[in-house]
Amino acid sequence: MPYKALSLLILIAAAVLGGCNQNPTRRVPFEVPVVAWNDDGQYLPKRVGPGLVAAEASPIPDVPMPIGFKPVVSQCSSSFDGVARTVTHIYQGRARSPETVQFYRQQLPLDGWVPMDKQVHEDNSTSLHYTKGAEALGLRLSERFNTATVEIYLSPR
Repeated sequence: MPYKALSLLILIAAAVLGGCNQNPTRRVPFEVPVVAWNDDGQYLPKRVGPGLVAAEASPIPDVPMPIGFKPVVSQCSSSFDGVARTVTHIYQGRARSPETVQFYRQQLPLDGWVPMDKQVHEDNSTSLHYTKGAEALGLRLSERFNTATVEIYLSPR
């Protein structure tokens, strides 16, 4: 009995996934819905339009976070000794790595950050380095399965 039920289930799945259409000359590709979570298990919403836009509020006021990105709270830390900030933050969102790099290269100068260099690593991640006053900002931007990870390191120079 279980064999017959399994066979029937396989037959139904093959019909559905095989693209049974009323018009056999036009096949609609089967799309698997992508659902993404950050490393802390928070849902990452699907983007509505092209490109990334800065969120109105960011955990670091002068380092923007794109709309739809979520902080990975378990990996974030910050301190201020009265003179300088030391911050390590990780953000994740649904984006491609090149658009995340473009977002930060466009947005950070608007907050007074001066670009120093850009490095592309063997794993296809990109590092960006900036300075502002007595602070240094390093970002490592990577992507896996259409989920971008932004690692932010802010420290005294």
